[in-house]
Amino acid sequence: MERTTKHDDGAGRLLGLIPHGLYLVGVDAGRERFLYTVSWLTQASFEPRLIVTAVRRDHRGHRLIREVGAFAVSFLAQDQLELAEHGFRGGGDRLDGLHWHSCPVTGAPVAEDTLGYLGCRVRRWIDGGDHDLVLAEVVAGEIFREGALLTVAMTPWRYGG
Repeated sequence: MERTTKHDDGAGRLLGLIPHGLYLVGVDAGRERFLYTVSWLTQASFEPRLIVTAVRRDHRGHRLIREVGAFAVSFLAQDQLELAEHGFRGGGDRLDGLHWHSCPVTGAPVAEDTLGYLGCRVRRWIDGGDHDLVLAEVVAGEIFREGALLTVAMTPWRYGG
């Protein structure tokens, strides 16, 4: 995630006001596991339960989710800014030092010290601009603890515009 606003005009500033939670997305391609921080995610349907997330086209997560067709979304609590930063970390295995397990349905990594997770299977990719949209069905979920979601507005970061 870039930590800047893309455009500082009126439209860009308004787009930056759209509320976004912070999440860790995990994907397991067998020979390669990956975990990264996302903010562009929303529910898209009650029945079936669908979510949409945006993934930058040149991002490692894009390639792996396309390959595997499944991922997990761990929900970060308000006191987990450091864990959100962990998802930006360069080099090495981002799962190192984290308590995690595999989603029993998708096999994707789930961060255990979070509010909980959703296991998701990709239903469709939608071509976008610099990000593509992933429409995914929620096939699993578990709450680990109660709490409020960390949002971009609570951080020093801006990602929008």
